[in-house]
Amino acid sequence: VWLTSSGYTQPTSYSIAEAKAPQAQELLKSLPAFYDAAGLQTEQLFATSKDGTKVPYFLVCRADMPRDGSTPTLLYGYGGFEISLTPGYIATQGIGWLEKGYAYVQANIRGGGEFGPK
Repeated sequence: VWLTSSGYTQPTSYSIAEAKAPQAQELLKSLPAFYDAAGLQTEQLFATSKDGTKVPYFLVCRADMPRDGSTPTLLYGYGGFEISLTPGYIATQGIGWLEKGYAYVQANIRGGGEFGPK
């Protein structure tokens, strides 16, 4: 089985594994990291919209970030044509934003493909 993995703080990597034992992966290649992601965490959380709908979003920030609204936060969202916004490594966000101690939020708003059009 060929495996590709990536995340907000992890560059894309390519591995191979046996279907009978997928936990035993052999790393074939990993793209370079362009920023220091040590101390960063990713959480999936939910906000409640005015009509009561739960709206999922990903928060990437320092583990010790105060949860008081004082941290500058870049919010990105797109919800059209059932296109999914999935976690991915973007070096410019890491270098220009996360390394400064700021937070990044990617909202999976209605209309995207993550949970269907509604």
